[in-house]
This record gives sequence, structure tokens and C-alpha cells, in this order.
Amino acid sequence: MNIQTAIKAALHNIAQHGDTDIFPFPFENLIFNDCLAESQVVLEKLHREYPVWMATYAPQTISSLTMVGYTGFRWATLIDPFWNAYYLALVISIADQIEAQRIPEAKKTVFSYRFDWQENDAKLFKDSTWTDFRKRCLELSKSSPIVVQTDIADFYPRIYHHRIENALNRLPSAGDIPMRIMELLGSFSKNVSYGLPVGGPASRILAELSLNGVDTLLIREGVKFCRYADDYAIFCTDKSDAYRTLVFLAEKLANEGLVLQKKKTRILSAEEFRQTAQLLDPAETTNKLATDEQKLLNISLRFDPYSPTAEEDYEELKKAVNHIDIIGILGREITKTNIDAAVSKQAIQAISALQPRQQEDAIKMLLDKENLMTLAPIFITVMRAVKDLYSKCSDSFRSAVDEILCDLYNDHSPLLSVEVNLSYYLQALAGNQTQRKEEILIKLFNDSANPMIRRLIILTMAKWNCHYWLTDVKNKYGGMSIFERRSFLIASYFLGDEGKHWRDHTRPSWKEPEMLVRDWFSKRFQSNRSVPL
Repeated sequence: MNIQTAIKAALHNIAQHGDTDIFPFPFENLIFNDCLAESQVVLEKLHREYPVWMATYAPQTISSLTMVGYTGFRWATLIDPFWNAYYLALVISIADQIEAQRIPEAKKTVFSYRFDWQENDAKLFKDSTWTDFRKRCLELSKSSPIVVQTDIADFYPRIYHHRIENALNRLPSAGDIPMRIMELLGSFSKNVSYGLPVGGPASRILAELSLNGVDTLLIREGVKFCRYADDYAIFCTDKSDAYRTLVFLAEKLANEGLVLQKKKTRILSAEEFRQTAQLLDPAETTNKLATDEQKLLNISLRFDPYSPTAEEDYEELKKAVNHIDIIGILGREITKTNIDAAVSKQAIQAISALQPRQQEDAIKMLLDKENLMTLAPIFITVMRAVKDLYSKCSDSFRSAVDEILCDLYNDHSPLLSVEVNLSYYLQALAGNQTQRKEEILIKLFNDSANPMIRRLIILTMAKWNCHYWLTDVKNKYGGMSIFERRSFLIASYFLGDEGKHWRDHTRPSWKEPEMLVRDWFSKRFQSNRSVPL
């Protein structure tokens, strides 16, 4: 795919589907949707003048901690959305070549992120899912007495750049694309020679390329296995075969600088494996013997409000969900010591299809102080649900939610010490304006050095028309990151003439992305004055 087509595809994909399931949705993605042609012009200029942009407008990133389970943490990287779109465009331009190098899909062995650009709905990958992987594993377990389950520890952060570079350079006709990709990866990782940004499709494609050599070695050795991203299931004749194969896999991954998770590596009988995977058994949701949890996991909750059949789709979703006791599932989960994250997430996402009173009961249950600690691994999912349902609740209930959220901060909840958690908390807090909320945001802005946190606060204070604070923060613009600067550019429209004078004075320092942000929000402000939070 030529780079112009790849840039358009990258912008279209990000606009439709976002580019990360870790960080809050950047408002630049809305610009890619609303101003696709103009955004393409900016990125094509970046491509033509790449060395100059790298020297004068290098990618800025934000590294933040995110939770993994109850006590695990990992670093995630948020990339300047314009540079992130360019990174994706570079990878898309050679993704067909990368896919051609991989184990063929027809072998039903590697299920993750099979590249297949679908222009109509802007999808990058075939509809091969984790559930397909698990169903294939269940199928293979019927003919193999022993199953090894394992996954790679800290996969994305450990991938060697040099290995990726070698694999990219072996592609038949990639031109200078590998060089540009590697230079961007070095910039994203602060010149450390390993690690891919977690969350986006570009990194997923490169990660699959990095494992292709190990996949091929396993195939050549006659190993029967399935892989989805960093998760392996290996099917063996007996325990001796299982140990030998596990050692072989560990050795080959070690050559790539990767290691297996000790706590997640298990050798199981086929019967034990099927018992652990029972929730993903392809049972029909109408099966009377299936548990509510099984029925829930078999429902697709991917509802598109912009679909031409949105109304009918939503009614079908409500009909399916109303046959399941969502409140009961949540109640059972929060009584556990350790929740089932998959079941809990699906149940929380299903709240949107419940009746208004049930929605309020569910949110009340989720926001209970003790329940929140139990739900710590999916705190982000909880905050998303609160944000999405806030406007649908009664005035009295919204006031109660506001008080609970404020108490969460004032009680120094450890959940808010994780920066990604805090970012979603801020989005949930950004509903109705109160003095107590303003005081929290001002304190957070003064105490935090994280540009993502400060950016969200700037946008929220603009939404609330806090002129006194925006006027004061304007004087700090010169020391802001690009993330904060773009958010303040938007906020300046809520300062009237003062904001216009500031924009006229500051404009000479802007590059094309900032000019596009200004033009986009100027039209948005005139039409509905809504802040992109």
C-alpha cells in the first residue's frame, strides 16, 4: 500500500475505532473524523519533510502506570496523536508484506491481529477473536491428553528493537519505511533499544512480526499449538512431551529476550483444561443449563449508535440482556476475593441496556467504597460506565454520584494513585460543576506533572467556564507540553476577546497540527460550544 493510501487508512481507522484501549480517547481523533482530508494533508507534509519535523517537532509522549490485576502495574505510552497516526500509517503501508510472512491463517494456529484492511468499516484486522482462539483450543484438547497453558511476561515492553529491525529489513520491498519506524520507536522509548508502545494496532502488527520466527520454529518441530498475542496453548501426548515442548519454547523465546510467566504456566490434563475454559464453551445463550455468566459472555455488546440500524440493534441488545440477571452477576463478583475480570467487565458494559432504575442501582453498587477496592483491576471500566450513564440519571442521583467521587479523592483512595485510573476518574468527575469539584481539579493541576492529567483538567475547567482559572493558567502556556497546549488552545475560546487576542499573539509559534486544531474547534465552538472530553 502506498504511503498516501496508508495515511488515509490510518486516519480513518483511528477516527472510527480509536487507537488505544488504555488511555482516554484523545480529542485529536475527533479531528481525524471531522477533518479527514485536512488531517491527511498535514501527515503527508510530515512525511515529505520528515527529517525537519523530527528535528523541530519531535514526537512527545506521556508514560503512565496502569494496573494489571490487583498488585501488578505496567508502563503505557500515550503518543502525540498526529505522530501516532503517522506511526500507524508507516506500519499499514507494509502490513500486507508482514502478513505474508506469518503462519497462514488457514492453519488455525495463530489467531491474533491478522491484517486485512476493510475500507468500508475502516477495520485493520480480520474478525478473529480471543473467543475463536479458545474455541479452537477446546477442539484440539479433545484429541490431546495434556495441555500446556502459558504466556509471555511483559511482552510489549521487552520486545527488542533490533529483532524488529532485522525482520522489517527482510521484507521484499519496504523502502525506507523500516528506518522511519525504527527511528520513531527509538523516540517513543527515549532511545532505549527495546519496548513497543502498548495498546495501538501498529504495535500489535509489529509484535506479531517479532514472534513469527518462534511460531515457525514450533511448526517445523511439529508442535501442535495455538497462540493469541502473548498467550500460548500447547497440545501434547503426555507430561514428558509437555515438559520437553515447554523447555523448547522457553529457549526460543529467550533468544528473543522474552521469558514465560511462571505463575501463569500450567500443565493440565485435557479435562482440567476444559473445566477452566467452560465459560467460553460455545454454548447457546438459550441453553437453560447455561449460567448467567456463560450467557453474558456469549452476547456481543459492540453497539454502534451511528449504525443505520442503531435503534433496532439497541432493542436486540436490551432484549438479550434482559434475560440475564446483570445485577446478580455484579453482586456475586464483588463478594469474591478476586473478581473474574472478563465477566465483570462484560456485566458493567451491559448496564447501559438496563432500565433507568436498574442502571442507578448498578452504579450505586459499583461506587460503594469497599466494592471499588474489590473491582480495582477494572476501575477504568467502572469510571467509563459512570461517565456514560451520568447524564441519564436523575438529578438527585447525579448529586449523590458527585459526592461519592469527591469523597474518593478527599479520602486519598489508593486507586487514584495510578495515573491512568486518575485520568478516567477525571472524566467521570467532569459532569455537573460544583465548587468542591473545582477545588479538587485545581489541587490536582498544581500537584501533577503528568500532561495527560493536566490536559483533562484544562478541558474540564473550560467546559465549566472557569474564566478566573483559565486566565491564570494562560500565563503558563510557554512551559506546557504539546498535549496541554492543544487543550488550552480549545479552552481559549471560552475567554472571549481575551482568548482571541491570545490566539492572535501565539499563532506564529504554531505548526500545522495546532492550526488544524484551531480551525476545527472554531467551527465546533460556533455550532455547539461543546468541549471534547
